[in-house]
Amino acid sequence: MDVGDDTIPELQPIFTFLNSHSNKLYQEGYFLKLDDQNTHGRPNPDRTWTECFAQLVGTVLSLWDAAELDAAGEDGEVLPKFINLTDASIKMIESLPTRSNDEQPLQNILSISTAGRNRYLLHFNSHHSLLQWTAGIRLAMFEHSTLQEAYTGALIAGKGKTVNNINLIMERARFKTEAWVRVRFGAGVPWRRCWCVISPPDEKEFQKHLKEMRKRSPYDHSKPPVLKGDVKFYDTKKDGKKQKKTKPIASITDAFSCYAIYPQAKSLIDASTLIKVECNITIHSDPPSSTEGFVFIMPEVPPAVNGFEMLLRFMFPTWDTFGLYGRPGRLVASVLDSRSLMFAMPKHRRYGYLEILDVTNLILTEGSGSWSEREWKKKLKELTAP
Repeated sequence: MDVGDDTIPELQPIFTFLNSHSNKLYQEGYFLKLDDQNTHGRPNPDRTWTECFAQLVGTVLSLWDAAELDAAGEDGEVLPKFINLTDASIKMIESLPTRSNDEQPLQNILSISTAGRNRYLLHFNSHHSLLQWTAGIRLAMFEHSTLQEAYTGALIAGKGKTVNNINLIMERARFKTEAWVRVRFGAGVPWRRCWCVISPPDEKEFQKHLKEMRKRSPYDHSKPPVLKGDVKFYDTKKDGKKQKKTKPIASITDAFSCYAIYPQAKSLIDASTLIKVECNITIHSDPPSSTEGFVFIMPEVPPAVNGFEMLLRFMFPTWDTFGLYGRPGRLVASVLDSRSLMFAMPKHRRYGYLEILDVTNLILTEGSGSWSEREWKKKLKELTAP
């Protein structure tokens, strides 16, 4: 990524850190890999474990077949396979039964899902190696998402003033925001066009909440409850109350982060509307299913509006709806405040938020095996706090 003179000052350090992250070696070594399930969740007919030499650089896992490396020798070339872990979910498995009753269950297994319902299993030769790799992957994913949040904050700080009606956009959302969007309910799922309705908390409830807040004792340091609305996705657009009676495809009932995704090239920033929301989502199938996950949203851009403005028109109401990053009050700008988009932004050119050892110690915390992604993010941010 070229950090040239034409880059606005606010984004220059972000681009430097994005560069550093994408080239940072988090972990390398040998393990066995099994391609367990395809994207539809069906078991792979080939149940062979393959020994691999692997490197985790940024959020990309590069894998070389160890047997092919041996056969090629020092002068030969073996092309790696790549697995993008940016949107992966990972889980340590204590014990994995084998197909044969005579064999002991496998220990030190890491399960990785990257798209749809696919699953890779990695088998390590020691618990220490499993911990190191799990911590490396967790750290790479955390630093990637934290940098995307910082990119979002820097983008608003640097370019927000160029938007004509920026003050209007930044006002607290009191009414519904509605727009056509393209949406993906998770990684590897096809994009679909939906009518999206962002409903902030009820205005009467909000005013009542404000009154109660004013009555609080100045010595009361407990966290006040956050009023929340929801985001619904529909197949079709209906007028007024008819929309309320229509069954949505899906609903976001709570969100713990929402940020713009850097579009891989500076020239695409102005046009990009891609947003990632990490959230609790309900798919209104029969029966409905509720999970923690993430949604990718691309609001469609109407004529005479650029992508950046549309991005802001969509993000601010979403932040207000779920009380994110200090909204519906002022956006928190401090790098010392864990609510901020810019939280723990590295001050120096040396890049890095945490060390692998910090994350390993967190994994060893009792109960960490059942933490949700929301809890993982919260714990990692607490660990990062100065």
